[in-house]
Amino acid sequence: MADTQPYGGPIIDTFLHAPWIGEAGPVPRADVVPWTDDARLRRVMSTFHHPDQPGGLPPQRSLEQVLAEMDRAGVTHGILAAKVYYPTTPPALDALHAELARLCAASNGRLRWIATVMPPEHGPGSYWDLMRNPRIIQSLHGDPNLVGVHITPSPWGLAPNDRWYYPLYARCVELGLKLFTYVGMPGPLWPMAPNDPTHLDDVALAFPDLVIVAHHIGDPWTEMAVRLAARHANFYICTSAWSPKSYPEALMRFLAGRWHGQRGSEKVLFASDYPLLDLARTVAAARAMNLPAEDLRRMLHDNAQALLFS
Repeated sequence: MADTQPYGGPIIDTFLHAPWIGEAGPVPRADVVPWTDDARLRRVMSTFHHPDQPGGLPPQRSLEQVLAEMDRAGVTHGILAAKVYYPTTPPALDALHAELARLCAASNGRLRWIATVMPPEHGPGSYWDLMRNPRIIQSLHGDPNLVGVHITPSPWGLAPNDRWYYPLYARCVELGLKLFTYVGMPGPLWPMAPNDPTHLDDVALAFPDLVIVAHHIGDPWTEMAVRLAARHANFYICTSAWSPKSYPEALMRFLAGRWHGQRGSEKVLFASDYPLLDLARTVAAARAMNLPAEDLRRMLHDNAQALLFS
């Protein structure tokens, strides 16, 4: 019988939510939006409200605090995820990237990061210079801690199989960078349809060498996310923003077995979405999942080690 004792080994967290990590510089970071002062954004972002925190937001964490919390939870390495939900400027995007690069460089090899890009200016009607974002990513490529690029289809109002993204995908393949993409029903009041993982089948077919990491699992389309992970060699599911106690049943079945011959535990990456989720509690719940030890080791460490830290 398979060993289902709690996992006691090292853990890699593949999605740390960057807006609340690090410092502000002379140019405001593109991921920091004062939505509590705007009635429209307060409504849209109400699910991010933390009533137990001053101003309803998680407190800012320094690098030292992040590493200390990782130590307490037994997390050896993590991925800082850049994200931009709303219109921004190139200097603000540069400031965000510079801060994440600084944090990783000072982490003694424990942190790596994923960049993001300028959002489409007119949704499906965008027709501006489609090479601007590939050039932005090219300019960052010399950073040894950069491992991927992050897109957020739902707040951008543009599904990931739109041609607007394709030059970016081609550049990611050329540079060996992974594509992290937001999937599933968004918590904020953004349109759901762009986050349907079904759109990613087109992307995986057109770019078979592009590693796609679908973060936030993909509920209510978890069955589709599972099928895509089994169907495409370079498609992975990332568990960010979910407590392991609440993982969708379809994901748990996949983790415990196979789909069309593909072992599920080989295609899933653990993540917390810290600090929006408590790191210690999320990790403790992950360690206690009722899965064989070898499956837990793959999901909690080995897959991310091979994909993002090798």
